[in-house]
Amino acid sequence: MPIVQEGVVLGDDVLEIIEYLQDCFEKLERGEDNLILGDPFYQRASGKPPLTDEEVDRVITAIDAEFAFEIGNYPGYHRNRSGANAPVDFNRLSPRARRAMVEGLDAILARHKAAQEAAVTPAA
Repeated sequence: MPIVQEGVVLGDDVLEIIEYLQDCFEKLERGEDNLILGDPFYQRASGKPPLTDEEVDRVITAIDAEFAFEIGNYPGYHRNRSGANAPVDFNRLSPRARRAMVEGLDAILARHKAAQEAAVTPAA
């Protein structure tokens, strides 16, 4: 169920992504990134090819950059809202955990996209 936070509607997809990223971050901070597990049967939606190591690295770098931008531009908001005062730095994850995290994000987004498409596709 979507929620409104600070005047912004956060959909179910966004809420699940936030929850997943928080879980990955907590495991990283506890030194348990080995518990960020990939799905051994993971396949990308719509027959897309598997993610390359370079694509995984670009996604992790983009997430870190977004967190750094947010904290750098809105430090008071983030400190007061979540206590965040430094970027996450998911680049610290092991290569295996990085891949598992990105594939997990890809799977979440694909699942929500498929549900949205099914909701707007008229029944035959």
